[in-house]
Amino acid sequence: MDVDLKIVINEYLIKTLGKLVFIASLLSFSGFLSAAQVSGLYQADVLVSSQSEKERQEAFNLALQEVLVRVSGKVSVLDNSQLMDLAKKPDPFVQKFSYEKAGDSLSPVDLSTDAAKRQLAQSGSRGTYAISIMFSRLAVSQALKQYGEPVWGGNRPSVLVWLASDGQGKRSILSVKDQSSLSSAIKKAAQIRGVPLFLPSMDDQDKAAVNSSDIWGLFLDSLKEPSARYSADSILVTRLTRADGGGWSGQWVFELKGFVYNGEVKGQTLDESALTLMGYIAEILAERYAILGGDSSLNSEVELEISAIKTMEDYVGATRYINALPPVSSAQLSWVKGDKIRFSITLNGYLEQLLQHIELDTLLSEEISQSFNVEDSTKLYYRWTKQSAL
Repeated sequence: MDVDLKIVINEYLIKTLGKLVFIASLLSFSGFLSAAQVSGLYQADVLVSSQSEKERQEAFNLALQEVLVRVSGKVSVLDNSQLMDLAKKPDPFVQKFSYEKAGDSLSPVDLSTDAAKRQLAQSGSRGTYAISIMFSRLAVSQALKQYGEPVWGGNRPSVLVWLASDGQGKRSILSVKDQSSLSSAIKKAAQIRGVPLFLPSMDDQDKAAVNSSDIWGLFLDSLKEPSARYSADSILVTRLTRADGGGWSGQWVFELKGFVYNGEVKGQTLDESALTLMGYIAEILAERYAILGGDSSLNSEVELEISAIKTMEDYVGATRYINALPPVSSAQLSWVKGDKIRFSITLNGYLEQLLQHIELDTLLSEEISQSFNVEDSTKLYYRWTKQSAL
């Protein structure tokens, strides 16, 4: 079904892009893409002109707001007055920080926007630094939960992007080997929002199955078969056009587990367009996978039975896995029989979220159990498919 997604992207992130620097590398294509572990969720790098206390505090505040958005998946956290009051005093959240001379090791490619590059050029490398800030995972997560905001873990659905661009009458398809400014902007925007973005290889197999017209027409159905080789959790099809004045506009279609969303990007710079696009996708994913904190969390209980537990390593691996799932508040072993174990699980999210997080991985495969009433949705039965400890 088509859903017309209407999400307002907070202009604050766009306006402050010029101060942000991204040194950490983004996930790259490596064959099968199901459920990617995103790193760097709690780290941000900011461009500053000095090592003064004032600029450091401003950088801490800016970086913390970026991290809060990335970890929650929601730009609306910036409208949470209680959370923003905490962000104004960021020191308790900072785990460590360090400075690096921007001119010594950061190439222009490392800077997030043209504005940042101009800032570096104008100020000169002598007085420009990148401050790298690592925030406490526990402190950030607790703050989000305390004020009723969601927490989105690092295990996130992979997004395969088919992107066709048209600039000065020339149409091209973005690939994993592309080193263009468009590729850089998309990857950096995905890093900002914590979206595990992957690009197709556009090798001979892709070229035989996909052409720019399929992508330009947003023909999602035509791209499903070529996408199957990548085993991605979701597919994003986008077309972007560069106007004579330099602004970028376009449309996109996004499919996630059978649900289809669509939207558009209008007349923005390349970096702004990329951030807007990735903002839409992050919001969609977070709506489904982020676990809401505060009083709105649910505390429902579920019985989960797992078969094919053949060794102690299987038992330890399965137990660790269940306890690590974001929607799981607690999991108690309640029953053991042969190669089967059963957990009594208390959720801090919805049952649907638990099922969606399990679906992201390949460690459990769903089965129909005769030991449970199949009409009871709080009774789940799975087979352990990873025969080694986690």
